[in-house]
Amino acid sequence: MKRTLKAAVLGLTAISLSAVAADSGFFKYEVIDALYTSKAIPSDPNAKIWEKAKGTEITLYPQVSVRLNDKKANSLIPKKEAIKATVKAAYNGKNIAVYIKWKDDTPSLQPTLTTNQFADGVSVEFPNKFGRGITLPYVGMGDENHPVTVYLQKNVAGRDYQKVFISKGFGSLTEIKENGVNIVMKYDSKNKEWYAVFKRPLKTENSNLRAGLVPVAFAVWDGNKYERDGNKSLSRWKFIKLGKYKLDKKYLAYVSWGGPYADWKEKGKDIGNPENGKKLFQQNGCIGCHRAGEFQTAPAGMAPDLSDIGGIANAVYLKESIVNPNDVIIRNLNINRHYMKTNPDRFKAYPNNSMYEWYIKTNGKKQSKMPTFAHLKPQDINDIVAYLKTLVDWKNFK
Repeated sequence: MKRTLKAAVLGLTAISLSAVAADSGFFKYEVIDALYTSKAIPSDPNAKIWEKAKGTEITLYPQVSVRLNDKKANSLIPKKEAIKATVKAAYNGKNIAVYIKWKDDTPSLQPTLTTNQFADGVSVEFPNKFGRGITLPYVGMGDENHPVTVYLQKNVAGRDYQKVFISKGFGSLTEIKENGVNIVMKYDSKNKEWYAVFKRPLKTENSNLRAGLVPVAFAVWDGNKYERDGNKSLSRWKFIKLGKYKLDKKYLAYVSWGGPYADWKEKGKDIGNPENGKKLFQQNGCIGCHRAGEFQTAPAGMAPDLSDIGGIANAVYLKESIVNPNDVIIRNLNINRHYMKTNPDRFKAYPNNSMYEWYIKTNGKKQSKMPTFAHLKPQDINDIVAYLKTLVDWKNFK
């Protein structure tokens, strides 16, 4: 069944490879062209190699599906602006390094022994497995079927807060030791910018990046805005092009589906009709669980908030989520926050309100509570994706 659905998704790809390169802007907007060098790659963000490497601008959006138990932090989310960052990559026969630079007028250092001051930070993640026939993971730290490796650096007093995790979604970070990893993060007080370089082996125990096109995603924390844990800004999946390795054209066609890649509100009709997609989104009951755009009637936390999903999710990911929601099942964060005010146990504790759980368990296996919409016409699915890609506004967050 899963292969059939995957084939159906790929079968809907009506964009030739030449059209992808020439018309959609995939390589211009979504691809980081890595610089090859035969020399060792330094981890210093000020090294000369980063002057030679080609930069790609990316945008990071607030992750609105996460609500911390912090009124102050949540109140700041509607006031946030999208973050523009420049990313670069370099590699040799052994290692790969990823560079990121972003503006921050208020560098934040997290002191030791404090609970109300938070660090600026940055992370890079790679899927543990990717390539032809493998679905893109949930960009917010992966999912159970598609784990990711997360490399994290934070600005913490008195220590080099450099960590590596395997993650399968919210609340699942498992710290690991990975040889050959080095992360350097520096602040430029003159330009008011953070710079960071993440260096790791091309091949580790958990992932092999020796491929022509490598998915990568970025996250940034602003301590001045009380950001920590899942309260952060993140990019959608981008792709590093390693010219020394063969480019799988079928994988390229898969991940590049759904152009254009700039100005969706003006050009979204290239994939479908956003206005019809908006109607279908409402008619098919999506607004009963999801908050999105002007649709804010669903109880907060009943399902992932889609208010800026257009910036965070790739088009093909959205299509697959509609057709086969059981492939990528997102873990709940803080599922114990909502209670049924009936039938307390003998300790007078209320049971969890299952309405706010994003999945159910059948014979021990998790299944999404979202039904499949594979029965919809292909063009209707495209229209819904086109509508979702226009959603980049989180100002209604409450």
